[in-house]
Amino acid sequence: MKNKFLISILGLLLVGALVGCSFNNTAKIDAISDEKIKTEVTNQAVATDSAYTDAASASAAYEELTVKTDWDSKATVTFSADGITIDGSGCTDDDGVLSITEGGEYTLSGSSDNVSIHINTEDNVKLILNGVELKSSKGPVIYGEQVKNLYIETAAGTTNSLEDASEYETDSEGNDIGKATISCNDDLIFLGEGTLNVIGNYKHVIAGDDKLYIESGTINVTSNVKDGIRANDLLSIDGGTVTVTSKNEGIESKSLLFINGGDLTVNSVDDGINSSCYIEINDGTVTVTSTENDAIDSNGGFEGCITINGGEVNATGADAPEGALDADNATIIINGGKVTATGGSNSPITENGGDNNITGETFSGGGKGGQGGMRGQGGQREKGEFDPNNLPEDFDPENRPAPLEGTTEDNNL
Repeated sequence: MKNKFLISILGLLLVGALVGCSFNNTAKIDAISDEKIKTEVTNQAVATDSAYTDAASASAAYEELTVKTDWDSKATVTFSADGITIDGSGCTDDDGVLSITEGGEYTLSGSSDNVSIHINTEDNVKLILNGVELKSSKGPVIYGEQVKNLYIETAAGTTNSLEDASEYETDSEGNDIGKATISCNDDLIFLGEGTLNVIGNYKHVIAGDDKLYIESGTINVTSNVKDGIRANDLLSIDGGTVTVTSKNEGIESKSLLFINGGDLTVNSVDDGINSSCYIEINDGTVTVTSTENDAIDSNGGFEGCITINGGEVNATGADAPEGALDADNATIIINGGKVTATGGSNSPITENGGDNNITGETFSGGGKGGQGGMRGQGGQREKGEFDPNNLPEDFDPENRPAPLEGTTEDNNL
């Protein structure tokens, strides 16, 4: 699924000293030569309370998904205005809540304006959405409170719609039950050949507390409040057609975010694609537009915390100090692909390859999330702009203004 590009690692080694957040390195570089770099990766889960000091170790922390294919068929469930009809085992109708307590495969169909699906088992569960139209009046439509891995598959040729409540019920401690229309406390995987339309009215639309993979299918996400798609650990888009429209952020990972294929379109008010640590794009078509912030934004703070190895990327950000590509004080690495970035500002970019068209000022910090800021109101000034042989008529060398604090007289603003 994830295409590793050797030029990515080679380019990063040429950048120089790497700085950033304090993370444990899960990769060991065994050999470095002009021809090859071998990376050995441990199967360690990504965690938001640890981070990576460089792009090489962040990239190596990727965990490729092995899709489970051997399933025990447990039940066929039909929703209607009259209630829930269950043909099989492993689940019960708990006063309008489909309660799943055993691992296995469940096929869902029908419609209801007042239903929720609650999953509580230590085993794997797959939900096959076979033409459902479900709304909840209590909170999430699908809530994986406890599950080993939750698979959500759209049946070929079907259109499925999910919409959560505008207010969520709380538990005994006053905490919201779930945080999104599809909310899972464990790993969450999307696949299938059908269409899934998901609307979020309270917090996020799709949220996974661990890893979140999108493998195939057509997924349309509409967020009326917070993030469209959000993961706390690894978020990986490997295929499918994904469209996110959000009044807040479009797609966010609190750790690592990889795009390895598919057709992704994001239209957001806040950041279109955001990661707290690292973003890597290897393939696919990515079109991102933010009206008030950055199109693609990583807060990792180390060189290459946004790395583009391939694919076609079209990023449009807001006016300065926001922009198309923002890596805070760090440098973005482009090793390949076709990148078109338009906006008020961009972080510095190292181009090792690719067909690139980058417009907008270059800043040391980027948008609101950046630790730095723009150098002067007009951005960075090119070296050689000052011409001592073409001074203004009123220039007085004995009465020059003092340089800005923290600068020297020959520094470019």
